[in-house]
Amino acid sequence: MSEHVTMKKSTEMPIQQTFSNEVGEITKADAEDLSRYDIATSYADRFQDGEGYTKQEARRLRWKLDYRLIPILFMNVLLPAYDKNSHALAAIYGMKTDLKMKGSMYSWVSSIFYFGYLLWCFPSSSMLQKLRVAKTIAVVQFLWGIVLIGSAFVKTWGQLMACRFILGALEAPVLPGNMLILSMWYTRPEQTLRYGLMYTGLSSIPKGLIGWGVGGSGSGTLKIWQILFLIAGGITVVWSLVVGIFLPDNQVTAKFLDEKEKAIAVDRVRANQTGVENKKFKKEQMIEAFLDIRVWLMFCFNLCISIPNGGMTNFSTLIIKGLGWSSRQSSLLLMPAGVVQTASSYFCNGGVFLAIKYFPQYQFRGIFTLIGIIIGLIASVFLYTLPLDALHGRLAALFMSYFYLGPYIVGLSLVGANTAGHTKKVTVNALMFISYCVSNIIGPQFFLDDQAPLYPLGMGAILGSYVLSFFFIIFYMLVCWRANKSRDARDAAGGEVNHRDTDFKDLTDKQNIVSAPLDSLSDF
Repeated sequence: MSEHVTMKKSTEMPIQQTFSNEVGEITKADAEDLSRYDIATSYADRFQDGEGYTKQEARRLRWKLDYRLIPILFMNVLLPAYDKNSHALAAIYGMKTDLKMKGSMYSWVSSIFYFGYLLWCFPSSSMLQKLRVAKTIAVVQFLWGIVLIGSAFVKTWGQLMACRFILGALEAPVLPGNMLILSMWYTRPEQTLRYGLMYTGLSSIPKGLIGWGVGGSGSGTLKIWQILFLIAGGITVVWSLVVGIFLPDNQVTAKFLDEKEKAIAVDRVRANQTGVENKKFKKEQMIEAFLDIRVWLMFCFNLCISIPNGGMTNFSTLIIKGLGWSSRQSSLLLMPAGVVQTASSYFCNGGVFLAIKYFPQYQFRGIFTLIGIIIGLIASVFLYTLPLDALHGRLAALFMSYFYLGPYIVGLSLVGANTAGHTKKVTVNALMFISYCVSNIIGPQFFLDDQAPLYPLGMGAILGSYVLSFFFIIFYMLVCWRANKSRDARDAAGGEVNHRDTDFKDLTDKQNIVSAPLDSLSDF
């Protein structure tokens, strides 16, 4: 009997569950254990023997993916941002008084959310690998909406703390799940723009409008802050049903695509060398993630760049109200901050997208990250130094200090683009969100109650975080630059290389010797 099982190519659908090597064959052992390959293996070689597709077909499919995926992923970011900061709006409508909060109690209401997130980061990463990604997101969103509704009926600070902790744990799979889905469906250049479209600060606009509208209602059985929680939770419950019905888990199981479109969707991301999805946990990939210096540099970068988020999103309403505006006015004045966050996201991510499109030989993620950091740094200097009576200047500086969002999102896209191997990806995603949790735990602690409304220690922490972020991203880019130089030298010595047979073997960026170049400050 032959030692190999020949792969039979078929032009009919469905495509066989096989994976070709250099000679179009797989060993019997491989045939019996396809679980170690990527789920997209079944569609990986659909166009290998000359049967292709046009650029128009690929472009038409990309638009189809954008119409289906991006609005859902956008809302998956907007609603958590609105929900988890709903307490900041409730705080200016009597929640602090009703729950008898004093001293640092409100700061801990802000921080406890991320203890729940932190506790569940790694378990949720395992869930995302073993379970269906989209359905997992839908279920946790439904539960999360129920808990948020329950927050409207808490009677004590301790009960609110418990709800916030559970909310943090339930959010843990959502944003990493979004990142996984984006990396499954889009090429590296495409990911940057879509990260920018997905991650915005627009949650502050509905939050401000709802806060202003509800704030004008008369007193009834329910207090204003309770109504705010009920609205937020109800919207999330309804949205979870939309996600469960319309968000696909991957290309292979996507019901809105026909068989050829599935194969094109898989072939489009072949060059990423990061695969689509693999349900088998690989210990060696997890170890590699923990030993990769690039992972830890991005961990530190994310920790620093997210400290402004931990402080500003929780205390901005109190800062604005302390400067002399009413509760309803403070609600509306949340909106410019969201506009600045969104502008930051579009500037950094849109700039990277356009630069890569017109200058593909260069890498621009690092450059736009640094520009975004510098803008936020300048704003935080003014925020730290301007006197209290410089009302409009302080307000403008407060809004511009939200410019951290663009650099943060470009950092996330760097992680997604530069990490291959499904177990390594989910591990690295978990680490990135652990750093995000830590920063959002410690960020509110710099805002001391007896320093309101200037919060000089908090403003100093924001300034320092921008400075540290600047240095960490430079170090990260230099490490990637050296890795690219080493890869180029190896490729030059080895001659022409072909990556088709490693595309969907679920190899990490270090295991795959013909992997795509890392995004760095190459040639700058």
